Amino acid sequence: MSEYMLMFSLGPVQPFIAQARKTRDLWLGSYLLAKLMEAAVKDLKGELVYPTRSTVDDRRGIPDIPNKFVAIFPSEEAAYEEIGRCVTRIEKRWEKICKEVWQEIVAEYTTRETERIWNRQTDAQNLFETYWVIVPDSSREYKQWLSYTQEVLDARKRLRNFASQSKRGQEGELREEGEPGEKSTVSGEREALHGIRTDRQGIQDFWVKLTSKLSAHDISKDGSERLDAIDTVKRFATKSQEIPFKTFPSTSYIAVASFMEVLLLAPIDQDVLGNWQKATNEQLELPEGAKRAVPYLHRMVMNDRQLAERDWILQRDGDLYFPEMFVPRQLMQNYGIADVSEATSIARSAKDALAHLLSATDELHITRPTPYYALIQMDGDRMGSLLGGVGGKEEHWAISEALSTFSRERTPELVEDSYPGKLVYAGGDDVVALAPLARDIRAGNQPLTVLDLVDALRKIYHDTVQGAVLDETRKAEVTASIGVAIAHHYTSLSYVRRTAKASEDLAKKAYGRNALVVTILRRSGEQTRVGCHWFYKVSRDGSEQMLEPVSLFLEFYEFFKKEILSPKCVYILLEEAPVLVGLDRNAQISEIKRVLHRQRKEEVESKFVERDLAGRLVDLAEAMDNDDRRPRKADSSLAIELHSEERRHGLVEVLGWLLVMAFLARKEPE
Repeated sequence: MSEYMLMFSLGPVQPFIAQARKTRDLWLGSYLLAKLMEAAVKDLKGELVYPTRSTVDDRRGIPDIPNKFVAIFPSEEAAYEEIGRCVTRIEKRWEKICKEVWQEIVAEYTTRETERIWNRQTDAQNLFETYWVIVPDSSREYKQWLSYTQEVLDARKRLRNFASQSKRGQEGELREEGEPGEKSTVSGEREALHGIRTDRQGIQDFWVKLTSKLSAHDISKDGSERLDAIDTVKRFATKSQEIPFKTFPSTSYIAVASFMEVLLLAPIDQDVLGNWQKATNEQLELPEGAKRAVPYLHRMVMNDRQLAERDWILQRDGDLYFPEMFVPRQLMQNYGIADVSEATSIARSAKDALAHLLSATDELHITRPTPYYALIQMDGDRMGSLLGGVGGKEEHWAISEALSTFSRERTPELVEDSYPGKLVYAGGDDVVALAPLARDIRAGNQPLTVLDLVDALRKIYHDTVQGAVLDETRKAEVTASIGVAIAHHYTSLSYVRRTAKASEDLAKKAYGRNALVVTILRRSGEQTRVGCHWFYKVSRDGSEQMLEPVSLFLEFYEFFKKEILSPKCVYILLEEAPVLVGLDRNAQISEIKRVLHRQRKEEVESKFVERDLAGRLVDLAEAMDNDDRRPRKADSSLAIELHSEERRHGLVEVLGWLLVMAFLARKEPE
């Protein structure tokens, strides 16, 4: 008796998530899609093979269901009937969420025109695309059946849905044809909600009224944020009973999370802390729920009674740790303080209290807060090929279960329980997370920097999923590529999100997968982008060795952080790079060693001799030059400029990584 495989996907994913101005938009966009997929697989009549878990982890507030499912049915009719039910369940849940957000946020200020825009933009049939295929087993082996079904679904997606095509651009972005008037300040594509008046001032007045009873932490109250219906649903989805209320940290909060960690523990004078608390309470204080925004910090306070007296620290947003925030105009815009004189008074007292707080932390040799944070994006490599080679349904289920374990258990344990980071999304082999750059303290084997964090994430994925693969030769296929965007906390979040995605794409395409790419977006506009594989094979003295670049780079991070080595050495070597790349191995080692020795503290001579840093850097550079996993044009030469878009000399790439280490150690000038 034949069985039938149903493969179903919901989209568009990236455009729906990426249109975000605040981190909560990014998170809730992911959460909404996960909850819609939860509705799709709820009460599924067939045998669910992927994913193996059909409910979102609402307790943690992590969207952890992928946008695709695979199920097996005993008949073609049963599969067809289930498709209709899936689509209906998705539409009903979406309509319920939209209705509840409408009632809580918009209804009081509505006009017929507002309602018309809302109904048009939230129409699920025009907004979402559902793709599905049903394929009989036809006596195929399971892996052939699964592989063929995926091929058919991919072909179906390339056809796209005709009714939605006119409303989507080449990249699949949500785009309404003929959308009139002022556009949303988030999407920039759909008409912003408004009342009777359609001029900019009229629309702004509408949003001033609509936000009058809302918190300035949720949306600007001066009308500068004017949202369309979709953006409004994403921003306020927690007003629906379907979405659990969770406070999500801002980019500023994430940037200074490691500084907050130290403040909770440091022996700072109580009067200094008390003055800072008093100067930033009431109007500048975040809601009570902010204490749970970063799980690691919240757990610190909950597990130690002595820290409970300082839990108010977790109710201060990150921008308050930077003197430039304390300008009346900034406080009025960001915190909704209406009176100029009041804003001036608060700015003066808070800036003075901050100065004393930072002086106190300086005396304790605590690193000052950095305005930069990291956005991490991870994706498993060649998942189609990996799943296409499964030996049967049992192995497919085992891999699916391993992916669920990775996203629901192992990833939160690492990102949120062992580091002051925050997950945006974790579904299957995909992860999006926010993290501070580095910490001043570490407990046990916890990650110390964002580079430690992504390396550990890659290892956990490898170990968790590889164990479910039965064929020993296919275990090597379990690899992951990660892109990291490091940006100033005021940089446009949508731009940072695109940069993280582009970095991940570069790791796969330009570096040949199983790789890491980091892009630094400096406030000045300058960028630094570097990449490498997780491992390189080198032959030395007749034996083959494995080089781990991340471990080597982190040694330099420690040297820069502890001021054992001056970052000036990197700039000197980058200036010499055009000449260095033409020298033989021994000459390169000699010159690098000379520069490192001149820029070190005299008392650490033995550390440099024992570790042979220069030799290891050159070994890694040679391995990068000889790496055949990276595509390269036959007639092109390796670039010697760090900022070149072409493939660079390995030595230039390595020095670029050392520049990133100096940045993480916060020793590189802006």
